[in-house]
Amino acid sequence: MLSIDAVVIGSGINGMLTALEFSKVFPDLEVVIFEKEKYSGEHSTSRNSGVLHAGIYYPYNSLKREMCIKGNKIWDDLATEKDIKINRCGKYVVACGDEELPILSKFYKRAEENGVEEIRWVEGEELDNLKELVDVKKSFFSSKTGSIDLSDTIKKFENELYNKNIPLMKDSEVLNIKVEDGQFIVETKNEVLKTKILINSAGLYSVKIRRMLGLFDLEDYWVKGFYLKYSKKMKCTSLIYPVPLKNLKGLGVHTSFDSDGTVRFGPNAFDTNQIYYGHEDQDFETMYQAICRVFKCVQKDFLSFDYSGIRPKIKLNGELYTDFWVKGPKEHGISGYYEMCGIESPGFTASPAIAKLVIEKILNEN
Repeated sequence: MLSIDAVVIGSGINGMLTALEFSKVFPDLEVVIFEKEKYSGEHSTSRNSGVLHAGIYYPYNSLKREMCIKGNKIWDDLATEKDIKINRCGKYVVACGDEELPILSKFYKRAEENGVEEIRWVEGEELDNLKELVDVKKSFFSSKTGSIDLSDTIKKFENELYNKNIPLMKDSEVLNIKVEDGQFIVETKNEVLKTKILINSAGLYSVKIRRMLGLFDLEDYWVKGFYLKYSKKMKCTSLIYPVPLKNLKGLGVHTSFDSDGTVRFGPNAFDTNQIYYGHEDQDFETMYQAICRVFKCVQKDFLSFDYSGIRPKIKLNGELYTDFWVKGPKEHGISGYYEMCGIESPGFTASPAIAKLVIEKILNEN
């Protein structure tokens, strides 16, 4: 049976960066990535808004806040090293009604407490210009929020894996995992191998993978959302977000940018129990109504479906778990096993910091 030092399951952004970080820290060890699909980043990585978040929304003691702020800074270094396109366009967070003003103030205060750099209240002519697009009462601006080209970034890191001689085995779904004599026997659709270090970065399938190891305290809670592309030019070159209202499954329908600067709106958010990215006619109308609740003068005829995505949320012992789940042997008791679950927004922003955290856990065990 083939033996290898470490196996990463999943070649989304977290899996690729973790494999690269592993290779950097342990240059004498071999690591391989198994990917279920024919393309890297087929699910969460390529089906999000492409926004690099600043860390505004997350509780101070959360892993989301820590990883988001660290990750945002690391992306600037990665952009320089790997020639990755980042548009530091900034973001307006807007309150459209009087009832939203206390919520806006709460998130501004949280951003300050979180150590988010370069946030400010919007005033004067800048606020007047914003009112041409949104029926806004008050707004603050985050300069550290940006937009990244998802497909270009995935390609850059695939090339990096190739240059580092890290095998990326696509179309290699993991079917079963057993633990024997302190090693993992990993069975894919193509082969069987053993390893001492197993890293679960399977995204929407991460809960399924951990159940192969007898861990049943987590369950999937998938939330789907659509994006609509707007073919007409909009005056604002920064992102616009509504305040996230209570009980929303996301941050609300907002703007984001395609690589060519085209504006898209989304995502909405609703529960789903299947991984399916198609849409129905009523989905368009629901999205259009959600857009009109925030944005002025958006013409329906210039909107068209772009894509959809599914958030890999999780529940812990039946209750919604709202933070990132990044655990190692000290937490779950399985030596050599490391997992990343519930890596939804701001997962792309946080990914380089999460990769470093996983490798730190490996270093601390060995």
